[in-house]
Amino acid sequence: MPSQIEAQLTDEEFSELDSFLLASDEGEDRLTVDEAHGYLTALTVGPEMTSSDEWLEAVWGTPLFADEASEARMRGYLLRMQDEIVTTLSSGETFEPMMLEEIDGDEVIESFEGWCFGFMLGVASQSNHWEELPKAEQTLLAPIAKIALLHDDEEENEMDDDEYDAWIEMLPGSVVGLHHYWRNRQH
Repeated sequence: MPSQIEAQLTDEEFSELDSFLLASDEGEDRLTVDEAHGYLTALTVGPEMTSSDEWLEAVWGTPLFADEASEARMRGYLLRMQDEIVTTLSSGETFEPMMLEEIDGDEVIESFEGWCFGFMLGVASQSNHWEELPKAEQTLLAPIAKIALLHDDEEENEMDDDEYDAWIEMLPGSVVGLHHYWRNRQH
C-alpha cells in the first residue's frame, strides 16, 4: 500500500484526470474531477463502500481508452484519490473538500458546488441507507445539500456571499461528523 505522500495526486496527475473526465463522448455522462472527489468522499464517509468497479462506472461511465496503459493510469488516479480520502479521514487530519478556482475578471473565486453535487450523488446511490440518518445527523448533511443545489443551472438558487461562506465553513465538520456517525454505527 502506498504511503500517504505517494497516494496524493500531483497537480499534473489531477490535470490529466480532469482532462480525461471532461473529454467524454457525446451522451456519455462523466463526473468532473471535483464531482468525483465529492462522490468518493460520500462513499467513504457513508454506511458502506461500493466496489471500485461500481464506483468507477458511476464516475466515468464506460469509456473507450486509447490503450491499456491509459486505462490503468486513470484507474490508478481515481483509486489513489479514494485512498487519500480514506487516509485523511482515518488519520483524524483536517478534511478539505476539493474546490475549483474560477477566474472572474481579476478575481479568483473558490467553487465548492461540484464537490457538493458529487457528494450528494454518492448519497443518492445509497439512499436506502442514508434515509435512516437520524434527524440530528441530517443537519450535518444540510451544508452539502444546500451548496449542491447551486450546481443545478436550471434552478434559480441564489445565495449571498456571506451565506455561501458560512455553509462552506461547515463542510469539513460535516464530513467528519458523518464519517464518525457511520463508523460508530457499524461497531
